[in-house]
Amino acid sequence: MEHLDIIKRLCDNNFDTYIVGGCVRDKILGIDPYDFDIVTKARPDQIIELFKDRNVKQVGKSFGVILVDDYEVATFRLDNYENDNLEIIFAETLEEDLARRDLTINAIAFDERTGLLIDEHGGREDCHNRIIKFVGDPWERINQDPCRILRACRFLAKIDGTFDIKTDLALKDTVYMGFMDRIAPERIRLEILKAMEISNASKFFTALHEIGALKFILPSLDSCWNHEHGNHHVENVWDHCMFVGDAISTNDPILKLTGYLHDCGKPETFDSETKQFLRHEIAGKILTKTELDKLKFSSKEVERVSALVRSHMYSTLKMSPKAIRKLLKKFNERNVNVEDFMRLRMADRKGNIGRAPFKLFEWITMYKQFIDPVNIETPFSAHDLALSGGQIINEFELEPGPQISKIQKLLLDYVIENGSESNDESVLRSYVNEVINY
Repeated sequence: MEHLDIIKRLCDNNFDTYIVGGCVRDKILGIDPYDFDIVTKARPDQIIELFKDRNVKQVGKSFGVILVDDYEVATFRLDNYENDNLEIIFAETLEEDLARRDLTINAIAFDERTGLLIDEHGGREDCHNRIIKFVGDPWERINQDPCRILRACRFLAKIDGTFDIKTDLALKDTVYMGFMDRIAPERIRLEILKAMEISNASKFFTALHEIGALKFILPSLDSCWNHEHGNHHVENVWDHCMFVGDAISTNDPILKLTGYLHDCGKPETFDSETKQFLRHEIAGKILTKTELDKLKFSSKEVERVSALVRSHMYSTLKMSPKAIRKLLKKFNERNVNVEDFMRLRMADRKGNIGRAPFKLFEWITMYKQFIDPVNIETPFSAHDLALSGGQIINEFELEPGPQISKIQKLLLDYVIENGSESNDESVLRSYVNEVINY
């Protein structure tokens, strides 16, 4: 069942029904909507009864949201905020429902039956002018839900817009007054990940900085603002981070976020005399791990970002096979995916406006080094050696303990040094014999 069929059935049963929010906004902006939010006068139990022949799920009983064949159908509602608690009250009219929404560009409805646009808050004009404006009193809207500070910045990036004067002032006021402390870390994480679905998500971070909010979310990134960038870059550290993040696809939100954060350790490690940022990648690893942990990113997400930040400085042009194998061993130890590294490396180069991006043949050369069978068939863990720890103990009559681990490490280093062909039982047995008798 399509969204038009759902609307028709509701309307045929005397329930006023409209599409609302993002799909209407996108139509006005000339963007093909990919989902359709439906609002109706019907109550949840009435919706369930009316669509009992369809795939129906109740996803938010207290919010009045029902999924009908994967389309969200929500009952008109009012939001009553009391002591930071939200109470949902079902409303009788569409106008009441639109009035409780946060931004004017999201408070527009469309009547599929008549072709009428219902826009009581100037959302259509704000879409055309690309203005982010709160519905009603912006201070009151933010006080009801401080996470709207981040939502406003995200939608500014989404429509490539600017803030209405009152909205801008309210955002800065509420940040200054400490409203960021009222936002749950989990919600901040979710807003950041949603922002990574926007190609130029740099506008999201820029807006957060300009209203004073970014230092409460990602202080290391905020410290990059207008920071000088030494002798190897024309652009400052902030601009470089933004260029790199923007150069990474929205298909991978975590990798895109890594692009924005990859040089966040530079301000902390800057030497004003030499204009260098020694070991900034190590500082960046610690900072990203600390800050993303606080924002309740998953351990897998945190480790992926911090490991890539730690590893992003390796140059892969004109490396010997032995050097590539050593690098792959480091990637294995840090659980760094080679394709992630390559994509970040390409974006990092693209974000340096004083240097030309990698040429196609350079990219192919780098990639071939990593997929060369001589390199990828090389073991990067003692468990993958042709001679096991048990064999070493039995064949050389040694006692289990730290000595065996040391021998295995020497064997692994030997294979990394000499390539996958040296991972042979007889070759390794001979090498162990040399080590023991040394």
